[in-house]
Amino acid sequence: MERVTIQMIAESAGVSRGTVDRVLHNRPNVKPEVREHVLKTARELGYLSVPKSDRALVKKIGVLFPGSGWFDTNLKQEWLRGVDDARRMIEPLGFTVTVIECETDLPNEFVDRITEWKEQGIGGIALCAKNSPMIQRLIAELTGGGIPVVTYNSDIPESGRACFIGQDPYQSGRVAADLVVKAMKGIDEVLVVAGNLEIDGHRQRVQGFCDKCRESGISSYRITIIESFNEYLLTYEKVKEALAKQPRLTAIYMANENIVACTEAVAASGRKDRIMIVGNDLTAETRRLLAEGRIDFIIKQDIYWQGYQPVILLKNLILSPESPVEPISFTEISVVNSENMG
Repeated sequence: MERVTIQMIAESAGVSRGTVDRVLHNRPNVKPEVREHVLKTARELGYLSVPKSDRALVKKIGVLFPGSGWFDTNLKQEWLRGVDDARRMIEPLGFTVTVIECETDLPNEFVDRITEWKEQGIGGIALCAKNSPMIQRLIAELTGGGIPVVTYNSDIPESGRACFIGQDPYQSGRVAADLVVKAMKGIDEVLVVAGNLEIDGHRQRVQGFCDKCRESGISSYRITIIESFNEYLLTYEKVKEALAKQPRLTAIYMANENIVACTEAVAASGRKDRIMIVGNDLTAETRRLLAEGRIDFIIKQDIYWQGYQPVILLKNLILSPESPVEPISFTEISVVNSENMG
């Protein structure tokens, strides 16, 4: 059977795609008669199976986060502190929160975990995962069945998720580029090291960085983009190779987690004092590297809030499914150097 899409509902109901999106996510500025017509159309097409008012209230929240070293140890601890604080806040209301760390970051594992939760009965799900068609379809199925989904850290747009909570990765990339372009002169070149461009957050960081560079007069041929898939050895080898081949390379933007590998490749090249390095996330390692002068700036994100807020928002959506929700909640972006890292 063909999967029902928001566009199909819009065409059948004779309204815009935006109107359908507002109705399905319980957002304001839709006339009551239009809202009911869209909901009726969605049910007739099989997108919504049972009216939310007829469903039993399930106070179970599932939280998934990826393995494969997605989160640095310190970041994971800070994120879990946010989840635990939120759990303590909602447990008196009868809610339970189950947190599972996947063994990998592969979409298949996420689908299997979520399918198990759905079969056992789940009220809402928070997840950080790769943006893949498989995950998009599953989220659409969940939200269509009345189970809200909140993404955090890395978004899965166009999936029907209720909200994304995290740093604006595109703007984060632009902030990094603004630092870099001020240090570039003449025909200097810059290297961008992404973890995995299948991850929406990584891809958006790179896009924001490149857009800002080009707006600042840095031609595309002066920007080299590589993927290291968050692997230490691959990061080291690729950075080392780029340094050997590009004598005009004067700055590196690390849009992934293996910044230590980058600094060691720079040191091995003998060009340590001539390479500016900007990275992401304030961790124990990046603090040390800042203090040692081996990196110049870190773009920091509020990882605690990405653990806390998705759980609280899901609680609200389960108790009051008709409440309007902003589709995106960006956290603060801050720039840290050796003088202000605290």
